Formats: sequence, C-alpha cells, structure tokens
Amino acid sequence: MKRLCIIIFMVALGIGAICGASHALMIKDASGLTVTVNPPYKRIISLYGAHTENLFALGLGKEIIGVSRHEAYPPEATRKPAFSYHDDAERFLSAHPDLVLIRPMIARGYPSLIEKLRKAGITVVSLQPRTVGEMFDYWKTLGVLTGRKEAAEGMIHRFEGELDIIERMVSRIPKTERKRVYFESIHSRMKTFAPSSIALFALKTAGGINVAADAKSTHGTNIADYGKEHILSHAHEIDVFLSQRGAMNHVTKRRIYEEAGFEAIKAVKNRQVYIIDEMIVSRPTPRLTIGIYQIGRFLYPSVFNDVTSLTYDKFLTRARFAEMFIKMAGIPFTTPIYRRITAMKKKVKHLYGDFKDVDYRRIAATFIETAVTRGLFRDIQGNRFFPDRYVRRCDIAYSLFVGLDLPEAKPCKVIDVPADGPYYPYITAVSGLGMMKLSKGKFFPGHTVTGLQTYKILKRALKLIKSKGNKHL
Repeated sequence: MKRLCIIIFMVALGIGAICGASHALMIKDASGLTVTVNPPYKRIISLYGAHTENLFALGLGKEIIGVSRHEAYPPEATRKPAFSYHDDAERFLSAHPDLVLIRPMIARGYPSLIEKLRKAGITVVSLQPRTVGEMFDYWKTLGVLTGRKEAAEGMIHRFEGELDIIERMVSRIPKTERKRVYFESIHSRMKTFAPSSIALFALKTAGGINVAADAKSTHGTNIADYGKEHILSHAHEIDVFLSQRGAMNHVTKRRIYEEAGFEAIKAVKNRQVYIIDEMIVSRPTPRLTIGIYQIGRFLYPSVFNDVTSLTYDKFLTRARFAEMFIKMAGIPFTTPIYRRITAMKKKVKHLYGDFKDVDYRRIAATFIETAVTRGLFRDIQGNRFFPDRYVRRCDIAYSLFVGLDLPEAKPCKVIDVPADGPYYPYITAVSGLGMMKLSKGKFFPGHTVTGLQTYKILKRALKLIKSKGNKHL
C-alpha cells in the first residue's frame, strides 16, 4: 500500500501532520501531545458537549456510542449512554470505543485515565478551538478523524451563509447607532472575554461594539480580567450590559442591578441588562449563529425582531405564529438544559427535542421550543408539534392569556363558545379586553387567521399591556 502524507493545517490548535503508513498520521492536539491517529473512526465517545454537537452535525449519530453526562443538544445525544472522566477506565474499555474525544481541561485533570485508555489501544484526542478561525479548522479535523471531510466543508459553508444573512441585517443599522456593550463572562470575578474569543466574535457580528477591547487574555484562555473600577470607567458609554450564564457564571439580572457601584452604568440605569446562555455564544458549534441572532435581538429589536415577512402569510402556521409571538413580545430564546435533571425534578409534558416533526437544525425550531417552553400552545400531543398546521383564533386567545400578564378583563359573553369548553376562559378574557374582536357576540374560535390579522391582534395586545404598566414577560 502506498505511503500517504496527509497535511492538516491547524495553526492555532497546534495540529500538524507527517507522513505515515497507510492512512495513519501524527497530529499534535490541543494539549500539546503528539498522537498517532488512524481515521476514520467508527465508535466514538465524546466527553465535551461541543464535540457531541459537531459530530451529530456531521451526520455521525450511529458512530457516537457515548457522550458526557450533561448533554442537552441535539435531542438525539440525550439518548446515548453517558460517560464521565470520573469513571474508571474499565467502563470505557467495556464499550470498545476506537476514539475518545476530550478537551485540554480533561487532559490536565485526569492524566491517569487518558494514559490507561491509550495503553489499551484507544485513540484519545484533545481538541478545543479558541477563535472562530480555529473553529473552522477544528470542524475540518473532526471531518478527517471521522471520514466526513465533505460534510465538514458543508457545515462551514452553511455557517458562513447564515453569517452573511445576519451581516446583511446588521448593515441596515447606521454605524452611528451601533450599541456599545460590556460582555461579562464571570460576574463574581468581574471578568470579560478576550478580544479574540468566540463570544466577542458573536457580539461583533451582531453589530455590537465591545467597550472592553483593551482586555487581556488570562493564561491564554478566552477569559480576561477587567475589574470593577475598569468597568465603571466606561459607565457612561455602556449602552447594553450583557452577561453569559453557564457553569462558571450563575448570574441573574437582579444581581447585576444590585451590584454596588453599578447604578452608575448607563445600561443599568436604562434597564438594558441581558443574560444569554453560554452554550450559544461560547461553544464552537453551528448554534453560534443562534447566539448571534439573540444578541442582535437584544441590541436591535426593530431589525432582528422584524415580522414584516410573516404578515404576508395567507394562513399563518403554528411554526410561523411561534416566531411572530416570540419576536413581537421580545421573549429571549430558550436553550435546552440537562434533560435528565429536568425530568427528575418535575414531571413535564414536553422535554426539549422531543418533537419528531421539527427540524432542530433550523432557527424555526428555536422559536417553536421557546414558545412551547413558555406554554403558548395548549394542544401539544406527545412528540409531534404539527408545525405546518394553521393557527386558529382560539389558539391565539390561549397564547395571549398564557403568554402575557393580562389585566383584569370586563365580563364578556361569547355566544358561539360553550361555557364549559376548554377555551372559554381565555376567549372571554381577551375579548373582554378588546384584544380580539367579537362579531355580534360571536368569536369564531375555529377560524384560521392571516399573518396580517395576527400581527394586528398581537400589536393591540402588547399596546394594551404596556399602557396598563404590566410586564408581559
């Protein structure tokens, strides 16, 4: 067999290659170790959520035989056997993997486990990109390791296409109106992000201006020290205070608002403080575009929450209604959390990712899941959402009642809805408040609606809520 020389350019990840027999090649992984690999691998255990997301995005559902214990996305990952770097090596060996993917934190903290796996003949590779440029190379490396090079190129192409769409939206915003943002990474330590980080790429792409551009990376990580005094030196220019929530930062808006000295910050004064999940702004996965989109919704709601295209729908579907409601009400995206913990804590009718008729690779799924999590749909039946089904007037009444903080309604009689029917209290409430009109006492609960009609109903409802001083979220 000819000796092959495969070259992978992975500058920031430190991954290179030399000639080897067959398809074997030597790579230097993110931990600085030189590892011999023999792709493609067919039995993979992933111990980092980003690896798992990307492997599924490459179409490797069958090849993944194990994931970490805290997987939340994609839905299929939650049904895979769970592994942990706290486990004995024997548990891994009994699963017969040919590749275990880790990240540097695991390599540093659990060298004994890694050594045992490698001595048993299992390939262990540590990967974790720090920048978007490295992220693309990282996706390519996953493609090489798994024999999915074309799929990796396609993933990059789709991601860049989604960025183009977002950048065209941002181009509509005059540069003089761009928001200045402080993006917090760890509140308790007053840390922000390094300028080259993935999170700040997300902020910049969404049209935000980083006020902490002079921050210096801490020990080569994506985190940067900044300090309260430094933050407060920018108090008058911070239009938006943005903080990521995750394992290292269990922050709340209230904590930020009540932080000593923060009352001087412009964004705090104007109640422009927002929280965003780290899984969609700091992880090197295709979902980064969802994080960028959400940041855009915080900064420029008139652009990113525009529903003009939806108003042209002759009949509004359930999926399109979810998008319109979430956008117009300004409801932040719901991101999935650890499903097993959720199921143990309480009995729930729906767990994120259960819908078999929803394509979770598209942003429409994010609007649907956010709406369902908020309880905006009454007739959820098992694992089907029926996204293409048309919305009825009774459905809209229910969503308004559940999704908005309605003031007390005047008594209202509706003659074509049974008083003991499931929708009666919602219909009488929104009709009594004038959010949805009656015609000679009739509501016509089963009638479908156009996009424009729905837009007018929601606009009327949100205007009423605002005039009453109620919080709709």
